[in-house]
Amino acid sequence: MLHSFWNAVFYRPLYNLLLGIVAFVPNGDVGLAVILLTVLVKLVLFPLTQRSIDSQLRMKALEPELARIKATVTDKAEQSKQTYALYKEKNVNPFSSCLLVLVQIPVIIALYLVFLHGFDSVSVLPYSFVSAPGEFNMKFLGFFDLAQRSIVLAVIAGVTQFLQGWLAQGRQSAPSGEGMAGQFAKTMQTQMLYVLPIMIVFIAYRVSGAVALYWITSNIFTIAQELYTKRKMEKSATTVAA
Repeated sequence: MLHSFWNAVFYRPLYNLLLGIVAFVPNGDVGLAVILLTVLVKLVLFPLTQRSIDSQLRMKALEPELARIKATVTDKAEQSKQTYALYKEKNVNPFSSCLLVLVQIPVIIALYLVFLHGFDSVSVLPYSFVSAPGEFNMKFLGFFDLAQRSIVLAVIAGVTQFLQGWLAQGRQSAPSGEGMAGQFAKTMQTQMLYVLPIMIVFIAYRVSGAVALYWITSNIFTIAQELYTKRKMEKSATTVAA
């Protein structure tokens, strides 16, 4: 039941969209199709992602006031009351970014699986109205075989993941709390910045060049979105100051 729902709602539509794009692009270029499908999905998710980023930025802007409440109010119940009042006053929902990310996760996983399985999936048939591609050109830029492993694409995927994580840390609130809990949160944040890219290099190399290309495209799109948001915030701050 769950498998059928997953295929019908997430996997099969993306699989067929990839087939349609491959049939549309010149020479059945799978690399170009992977890039176009990834960008298309990221554009559809752009409003959700942007709301998540904006929410994190508003939370980060409240850090000085939250620190003041924590420093001046010793009673935990009163701390929670004033913190909630501050969130309400500034119209900030601390859980909104998490909810928005959860909405995107099934789509991202399905997109990843489409590229992971490639065109060998026999359990998910094309729609009747989707034209079967006449040819599949798996050579990206003439020498990257997307059906095979590629250490070059895997390393580029890891590098772009690091850049994306580095930019994202600038808008994320610093881990709060003292003692072991606070130190653990800070350690995890630092490790995710450096360990996750290494994990992606390993995974991307273990699967196929198509998955690595998906990660590269997704990361570059997210980096561009981070830079766009940063420029928009700087422009807004300049306008307010003027």
